[in-house]
Amino acid sequence: MTAIDEIKNRVYKTTQPDDRRIKGIWDVDCLYNPKDNGRVFNYNFIISQTIGQGCAYSTKKNDGIDYINIIGKDFLDVDIKDPALLVSMLDSIYGCFYCLEPTKSETINADSETKMQWRTNIIYKEAVRLLGDLRDKKILNVGVVGDIIKKFVHEDCEITGTDFDKTIIGQKMFGRAEIYDGDKTLDLISRNDLAIVTGMTITTQTIDDIIRCCKESNTKIIIYAETGANLSQYFIELGVDSFISEIFPFYIFNGVSTINTYNK
Repeated sequence: MTAIDEIKNRVYKTTQPDDRRIKGIWDVDCLYNPKDNGRVFNYNFIISQTIGQGCAYSTKKNDGIDYINIIGKDFLDVDIKDPALLVSMLDSIYGCFYCLEPTKSETINADSETKMQWRTNIIYKEAVRLLGDLRDKKILNVGVVGDIIKKFVHEDCEITGTDFDKTIIGQKMFGRAEIYDGDKTLDLISRNDLAIVTGMTITTQTIDDIIRCCKESNTKIIIYAETGANLSQYFIELGVDSFISEIFPFYIFNGVSTINTYNK
């Protein structure tokens, strides 16, 4: 059973149809490229609103669902084939019933580039907390985030990345960080001390194998989640070392953002 299947089962058993009623859907194209960040951030994200609000990033448009026809319906009664839309729906309700107190909560009101550095520093500090001195450690960024790669390179850490974006596979980002095809993720995890994994792996349904491989290899894992930001309880229960949750609106927007960190 995948993480999506298990979370869906928990939601079905714990909630009522009215809790799952779809109040709103926002399907947004996202193009973002802060200065010297390695690549244009080119994705689509979906915000769903039921009793709460959730989000999932996607690399594609929805699979033909006419959103106007599902507003007001129980999302578990809708045949949702797009994993991103389903994850955003589950994310909108799961944290309302499966709550976890954050180890730390931080809020900032700033422009996007300032917030980007703030967000990256939170991730870096978690890596230091888990591994101590990083100079002799190997780190893998699963789902390449340019500013994360940049930060670890500038701190003289040995970092590599995996991604399915063909425009960056084979590159050496910032002159040092090798970027490999996402198909090599599990093999590379076994050679690294820490995996920094984006929440989009929930949507791509690769997160289950990644967590399993980290456990088998004794590799520490940080999940950084804009996708599935309200799913901390599930993944900490599963054994993830650190779950860093960024609630919408994200750092890519000017203004207020909040990041919650949950530790095992």
